[in-house]
Amino acid sequence: MSTDLDISEFRTSLIADINEARSGGSGGGSPVLPDFSENVFTDICTTWLSEVAFTENPEVCHFERSFGARTARSNGYGISDDEAVIDVYISCFDGTGELGSIPPEEIRRAGRHARTFIKKATGDLLESLDPSHADYGMVERIREIADDVGRYRVLILTDSRCSLNAIDAEDIDGTPLSYEVVDIERLYRLVQAGLPRDEIVVDFTIYSDEGLRCLHAPEISQDYDAYLALIPGEILFQLYDRYGPLLLEKNVRSFLQARGKVNRGIRDTLRTRPDRFMAYNNGIVATVDEIEVRHDAETGARHITAVKGLQIVNGGQTTASIHRARRNDKVDLSTVYVPAKISLIEADRIEEMVPAISLYANSQNNIQMADFSANDPYHVEMSRLSSQIWCPGEQGRWFYERTRGEYEVEKSRTARTPAQIKKFNEKTPRQRKFDKVELAKFLLSWEQKPDKVSLGGQKCFAWFMQNHSETHSKGWQPDETYYRRAIAKAILYKQAVSITRKEAFPAYRAQVATYVVAYLSHRTGRQVDLDAIWRKQELSDEIVELMRDWAYEIRDAIVETSNGKNVTEWCKKAECWKAIRGLDLPLPSTLPPEIGGTTQDTGKGKGRERPADPSLSPAELDAMHRCQGTSAQEWIAISQWGAETGNLKDWQCGIAATLSGYAARDWAKAPSVKQALRGVEILNIAEAEGAPFQNAPAGSVRGT
Repeated sequence: MSTDLDISEFRTSLIADINEARSGGSGGGSPVLPDFSENVFTDICTTWLSEVAFTENPEVCHFERSFGARTARSNGYGISDDEAVIDVYISCFDGTGELGSIPPEEIRRAGRHARTFIKKATGDLLESLDPSHADYGMVERIREIADDVGRYRVLILTDSRCSLNAIDAEDIDGTPLSYEVVDIERLYRLVQAGLPRDEIVVDFTIYSDEGLRCLHAPEISQDYDAYLALIPGEILFQLYDRYGPLLLEKNVRSFLQARGKVNRGIRDTLRTRPDRFMAYNNGIVATVDEIEVRHDAETGARHITAVKGLQIVNGGQTTASIHRARRNDKVDLSTVYVPAKISLIEADRIEEMVPAISLYANSQNNIQMADFSANDPYHVEMSRLSSQIWCPGEQGRWFYERTRGEYEVEKSRTARTPAQIKKFNEKTPRQRKFDKVELAKFLLSWEQKPDKVSLGGQKCFAWFMQNHSETHSKGWQPDETYYRRAIAKAILYKQAVSITRKEAFPAYRAQVATYVVAYLSHRTGRQVDLDAIWRKQELSDEIVELMRDWAYEIRDAIVETSNGKNVTEWCKKAECWKAIRGLDLPLPSTLPPEIGGTTQDTGKGKGRERPADPSLSPAELDAMHRCQGTSAQEWIAISQWGAETGNLKDWQCGIAATLSGYAARDWAKAPSVKQALRGVEILNIAEAEGAPFQNAPAGSVRGT
C-alpha cells in the first residue's frame, strides 16, 4: 500500500527529472521539447505510461488556441498500433515543492479543452496551421484516421492529487469519447509501486448472467490454482477493445511489437470458417491475481464471475487478430470460442511465475529470453558494469537504471545525511542516469538505425532487444570496452539532443537528433574515437559545431524528402534514412580530433575490432561516402561489366564484389580507407568507359 511519503518522494523525483531534462539532460523521456515544464512533464509521464501499455506510441506536442468562448488545448497524442484508438494528452502541471490537490473543476475544464481540440482537429483546423510546425503533423495525423477510429480517449495528467475518479463518457460525431484521470497517486501506482494488471478488473456477469462456465483443475500445487474455460470471441473482443495491449503480459507485448501483429491463418479462419476457430486455434493462456467462482452444489457447475489482474501471457496474436477482424472486417463472432487456461497465482509467486509461464507457454510464436527486458542477462551485466566502472579520474560514474526508480532507491539506501546526498549527486549526477529505452536509442542511433529510434521508446526498445537476440551468440555479455563505448555513444546522442534544444527547432527535434548521430556514424565510416570520448567525457567544440551545422541540413532534408507526407511518420521509414544518408554534407578542411585515429568496434558488439587508419583526411572520408552511395546492384553490375569487357583487372572486380556484399548488408561494415580509395578508382573507370550503372542511388539527396 502506497503511503503519502512514497508518493511525495516519487513526485519529488519526477520534478527533478523534469528540471534536469529542461537543462539539457535525459530526464527519462525525449528531452527535445520546447523548454517549459508542462511539456516535459507530459513527455516523461506518457513515456512511463507507454511502458506499462496504458497508452501507445506517445508523441508530445503542445497546442492551445481560443475559438470564441472555447479553448482547444492538447499536450500531445498517441495512436494505437491498430489505429483503433486515439489518445489525446492534456496536463495540469503544478510543479511546486509540496504535494497538493487539484480542484475537480480544473480537471473537468482540462477535459473540455481536450474535447474541443479533438473536435477541431477532426474538422478544418489543419488548414490554418503552419506545415513547418509540429502541431501541423499532430493534427494531420489525427484527421487522417479520424473516419475509421473506434474511440477517443482523453488522458488528463497531473502531478497533484485529485478526488475526481471519473468523468462521464461522451461522443464526438458518433465516435465514443472517454476520459482517464491520471493523478500523481495513480501514476505512482501504475509506474512505481504497482503493476499494470492492477488496472484490469473484469466482471463476466456483464456479458453473461451466470458468468464464464469453467472446469476446475485438480489441486496439484500450493503456488497456483487452474481453471479451463471457453471464452466467447465477442467477450475477448470487448476486453481487448477496452484495455488494448494493457491486457497482454509485457513480454508478449514486446514480442508482438518486434515481430508484428497480423497472423494470416487466424484472420482467414475468422473470415471464412469462424465455426472451426476453436478446432484450429491453440487458445490462450492467462493469469489472474484474484478470481471469484460461483459453484452450484447440485449440478457441480462452476462459473467465473469476476477476475482481477487479468493478463494474457500466451495468445496475444489470437486476441489482437480477433479484435481486428471484428472491428475492421465486421466478422460475426457469434460462433467463435477460444479455449483458455486461467491460472490464479499466489501473490508471493506472481513475479516469479508469470514471466515463466509467458516464456514456456508460447509455442506458436517463440519468445526469446531477450524479450524479458530488465531481467535479461545483457541488462543485468550492463547494470553491474555501470556500478563498477568509474569515469576517468575516479570522481564520478554513470548510472544505468535497469528498473524504474532504481536511481532513487540507490540514493536513499546510500545517502541519508545532507552531506551524503550532496556527495551522491556529485558522483552520480542525474544527467548521467539512463534507462533501457535510452540505451536502445544511443546504440541504435550509432548503428545507423534512426528510423527504428523514430518509432518511439517502446517499439525502439523492442526492436533493439529482438535484433540483439538475433545478432549475438547465446551467452554473450557486454564487457568493459563495450560499456565504455556505449557511454561514448550516449554522449554523442545527448549532444545531438542538446543541439536541437538550444537551436530551438520548432519541430521534429527527436528525429533530427537521432538522424544527426546516425549520419555522423555513416559519414565517417564509424571512424570516431569512442575511446577518446569516454576518456574526456565530452566532445570537442569542433565536432559539436559540425553536428550543429549538419542538424540544420538534415532537418531541411527530412522535410523536403517527405514530399508532403506526415514528417513524423516519414522519419520511421527506412526510405527516409536512405535519403538522408545520401546527403553529401561538407566536412571541414581540418577534421575534429574525434574523427579517425583509433581502433573501432565493428558495430556488432562481439568484441571484434579492426584497425583504424592513424589519420583521416576529408578526401578519404569522401571516398568512403561515395562508395557507400553506390548500391549493391550497381557494384555487382560494375564487377560483371569489368570482367566481361576486360576494363577492370581481376582484383578490381574482386573489390567491387566485396563492396557489393557490404552494400547488401546495408553497410553494417564500412569500407576501409584503402578499399574506399580503390573503389573510387573503379567508379571513375566505370564512368569514363560508360559502364551501365547509375552512380547515385534512387531517392538520395545531394547536399552542398
